[in-house]
Amino acid sequence: MQFSLPKSWRTSLARAGVLLGAFGAMAMPVFAEDATTIAEQAKKRLNGEVVAAPASPIYQVSAMQEQVPPPVPGANVGQPDQIFVDPGYYAAPAPAEEEGPWTLQSVMGSGLADKGIVFGGWADIGYSSNPDLSFTSAAEDDNVNLSQFYMFLKKEADGSKGIDWGFRFDALYGTDGDDAQSFGNPNRTYDNSAAFDHGIYEWALPQLYGEIAVGDVSVKLGHFYTIIGYEVVTSPDNFFYSRQIMFWNSEPFTHTGALATWKASDKLTVWGGWTAGWDTGFAQFEGGSNFLGGMSYAATDKLSLVYTTALGDFGLRGTGAINSFILSYMITDKLQYVGQYDVLGTNNDVDFQTDGVVRDSNGLVNYLFYTINDQWKAGSRFEWYKPDGVSYYEMTYGVNYKPTQNFVLRPEVRYQWAPGISYEEFIFGVDAIFKF
Repeated sequence: MQFSLPKSWRTSLARAGVLLGAFGAMAMPVFAEDATTIAEQAKKRLNGEVVAAPASPIYQVSAMQEQVPPPVPGANVGQPDQIFVDPGYYAAPAPAEEEGPWTLQSVMGSGLADKGIVFGGWADIGYSSNPDLSFTSAAEDDNVNLSQFYMFLKKEADGSKGIDWGFRFDALYGTDGDDAQSFGNPNRTYDNSAAFDHGIYEWALPQLYGEIAVGDVSVKLGHFYTIIGYEVVTSPDNFFYSRQIMFWNSEPFTHTGALATWKASDKLTVWGGWTAGWDTGFAQFEGGSNFLGGMSYAATDKLSLVYTTALGDFGLRGTGAINSFILSYMITDKLQYVGQYDVLGTNNDVDFQTDGVVRDSNGLVNYLFYTINDQWKAGSRFEWYKPDGVSYYEMTYGVNYKPTQNFVLRPEVRYQWAPGISYEEFIFGVDAIFKF
């Protein structure tokens, strides 16, 4: 009997191989540089530790940054499981006499912190002038909305102690709630039930998992954010207020299952696990069952590479494979480039132009970030996204203004168009995030 992968899988994997080779060729000239600093920082972040740097992000630090001072307790309240959750925003270091950002936990006492339990969150209020084929829908545009009111409670599992345990629980309310719900569940169960929806505002429970760690290996069991992609659901962990078109349409947001992390060396981290399809919450849509995995390689103090994949039965999204590649390179001390390429292939009997759901897609997204000074950073994003044969383009320009460690303002202008279907849209957006 002859075994053959489905055509959608073969196409996706072949394209992925071409991209991996291209990224490798780009990386070779700088592989010989010193990788100690970047590797140590990447290792800390993958273990869920707080990493505050002279160029620290709102909540987390990219794996290519320099100099790692001692972590600030309670500061890492974003999404610790993503590699590139900070797309280039670096804040000013606190003066030596300052204690760090204000936190809700610091007001309520240190009893839980003494046990390694951390809680906190943020509020994100924003405005978008038009729908953007991503997080902002036609019902939400041209209004000042509470995009996210976010709370989390966590305990990190530290394998360096031998056997250790941890957990995490996240709750989200706002216009982004439906984007983080388990919409891949059958029969509207878990946080996708009608009781969680209140007009354009929704509740979501995007993370609820336990974790056990031994040495350099940890395993999460439960409901958690995906490792695929560069942009994420959690607002403070993105440079821009708006999201990629590709992120919203061709990548999973959450999974339910088991995911292992192995810190193979100071340079290399490997993930592997099983999930019950895409965007499911403690349920399985028909035969949803897929592999989720990948690797992160800290090549130098300037260059980082990440590859992630999911293949199998995605449940509501059909059977297929997605491959995602991310390259990040510090061109200078102030200028950073990030490139992402995704390829998705499924057997889902849909078409994006008629059904609003993607069957197959390719996408390439390029970012440039420039640090102006301690409080200001500028960024640009150019996206080419081709779902089911029609090319969409998007260009976004914005700045981040961070006068304090607890507050950031993010104005942006965005233009997107699709020549093949005579579509174009100009969008102005701005939001303000307060961390607590």
